[in-house]
Amino acid sequence: MSGNWWKPTSVEQTSLSNLAVNAPAVASSFGGINFEAERAFDGNLQSRWASNSSEGSEPQWIYVDLGTVKKIGSVRLHWEDAYAVKFKIQVSNDGSVWNDVYTESNGSGGVQDIPLNNVQAKYVKMYGTEMGTLYGYSLYEFEVYPPN
Repeated sequence: MSGNWWKPTSVEQTSLSNLAVNAPAVASSFGGINFEAERAFDGNLQSRWASNSSEGSEPQWIYVDLGTVKKIGSVRLHWEDAYAVKFKIQVSNDGSVWNDVYTESNGSGGVQDIPLNNVQAKYVKMYGTEMGTLYGYSLYEFEVYPPN
């Protein structure tokens, strides 16, 4: 099978359920039709959220509403080529006051697993402050998992 590239079309199931799949989502911007916020939470690695990519458009963010306050053990980000070098994972119980629970200062894209300790929240946000490319931010999937 050398020379063939296989890319999964949906998120692989783990023993823990993704709390964010098909949950309501909001983003600071989106890069056009078919790049809306909910695309990052649909369980499909063929669709994606993409932010506005115009120069000076930082920061950009995307968050999910888990419906109720839940215990969160980790976040997994599936970046498209347009990734964040610097970003924060923030959480909130009311959607207004946000608390930083993780800070990345040297992101390189790909699939990024972020462990979180003793976090409870209704909303979970990726808050991007420095783009890795000129094309904004783009996530195939933004997953939120309960503690093990």
